[in-house]
Amino acid sequence: MDTKDREETFTQWMADHRAIVVKISRGFTANSADTDDLIQEIQIRLWASLEHYRGESKPSTWIYRIALNRALTWQRDSKRVKQRSLSSDRLEEVPSPARAEDQERLNRLYEQIRQLGEIDRSLMLLSLDGLTYAEMSSITGMSESNVGARLSRARTK
Repeated sequence: MDTKDREETFTQWMADHRAIVVKISRGFTANSADTDDLIQEIQIRLWASLEHYRGESKPSTWIYRIALNRALTWQRDSKRVKQRSLSSDRLEEVPSPARAEDQERLNRLYEQIRQLGEIDRSLMLLSLDGLTYAEMSSITGMSESNVGARLSRARTK
């Protein structure tokens, strides 16, 4: 893929799938500064990996896989999530509920998701986007039955 095609593809994918990057980042960070940092790191990784995309999966599946892998690595490499206290200044991006009550509920949901282990957190974020077990299986490399079992336990938590 030449540079021009790569730029066009990246720009289109970010326009179409930025919400994926934001949701994954928000699910793995405790404050807006870290969220912004992780979004940038995921975008850099997507750009660098774009030349390896072979079209064997949907762009959204590929983006999810890279975003989740980068978020997991970011969390392991830096203990920022545990060292920094939760901040009340959350990103109000994609989507931003119209009512303050809805925003507060969304913030509490992300706080609870961040309490889950890495794999369960990943599955919960994918589930919130309405992905099927088959799609989650493709992204995570887990069997569909394992995805279902882990997701069920994560929801109970």
